[in-house]
Amino acid sequence: MKKYITHMKDLSPYTPPGHSKTTNYRLLGPGPGGSDRLEVVLGQIEYGGQANPHVHPDLEQAFFVLEGKAVVEIAGETEVAGPNDFIYLPPGTPHRVTPLEGSPLKILIIYSPPLLSSGRG
Repeated sequence: MKKYITHMKDLSPYTPPGHSKTTNYRLLGPGPGGSDRLEVVLGQIEYGGQANPHVHPDLEQAFFVLEGKAVVEIAGETEVAGPNDFIYLPPGTPHRVTPLEGSPLKILIIYSPPLLSSGRG
């Protein structure tokens, strides 16, 4: 049977390379019952951690802030993002995310094509 519903209790947490104090759960990605075109991740970064500066040269990334606030550096520009803010990063856009003090930053992350299929993440 094709997998249509993902239950958090069935997922294993992971920390992506170049991230500190970060816990991610892959909700959708390549593999049985998954998607070859889209990856969706629920991520949480604790205060004092960050997504170090990096770039995804061959994929689009977007994220929606569910909880918390962070300083987001994108292509040399800095802005604070908080709940209900949406960030889109075209391929090749350098970025860094640093949570601000307070509740952890909780974000829904979308990659196309999947980051997992590129061998990273």
